[in-house]
Amino acid sequence: MADQRAKDTAMAERIINHMNNDHADSIALYLRHYSKLSASSARGAAMTDISLSAMTFETTNSKTHIIPLKPPMASFAEARTRSVDMDREARSALDISPIKLTSYLPPRKPAHIIVFGLCVMAYVNFATKHMMVPGTFFYDKVLPWWPGGPEAYLWTVDKVFYPMLAIHFTEAFLLDRTKLRKYGVERGSALWWKWMASVFIEGWGCWKRIDAEVGRKMKEAEKAQH
Repeated sequence: MADQRAKDTAMAERIINHMNNDHADSIALYLRHYSKLSASSARGAAMTDISLSAMTFETTNSKTHIIPLKPPMASFAEARTRSVDMDREARSALDISPIKLTSYLPPRKPAHIIVFGLCVMAYVNFATKHMMVPGTFFYDKVLPWWPGGPEAYLWTVDKVFYPMLAIHFTEAFLLDRTKLRKYGVERGSALWWKWMASVFIEGWGCWKRIDAEVGRKMKEAEKAQH
């Protein structure tokens, strides 16, 4: 009996160390799903104990959260299967993919580069339009070549900029909610800011590159299983 308790204690310690060292993402997902914590509250949490009937975690604000195991495990040999099932259930409920987006992908296809450049031009044109006044070189020498002249140019800048701004703001909002969160990009991180800045500038190209990268990683994961 004492030998079995010693074995259970040693196995519990191994499970705790393994979860804390290799599965921090899963711990955060457990707390978000089963304990209803926010993503920021669950971040950085650690497993402190495990029994056949519950897992115990401590968050960075030193609060303890106990997640019951239903039904209880018959032995610690079930811990791996149970933790995998819990991870899968949490991801499904939270709509978090096991595929992670770990880097920013800049425009590389000609169409993406052209759209990115045109959008940057639209932002620059709007930001500098107050300098396009009679008596300046650009107004007097360059803008007369614009179809309709300087007035048509300034009218076009306004008509293009505001709809583009509204569309790209909406795309940035949706990208954060439906793509970045789903593929593990932490809100406020450097990677998140790169994607948000890019989608705010260019719009749809970011969606295409993320879908392509996720598709590539899914194929790699499928190959690894065979």
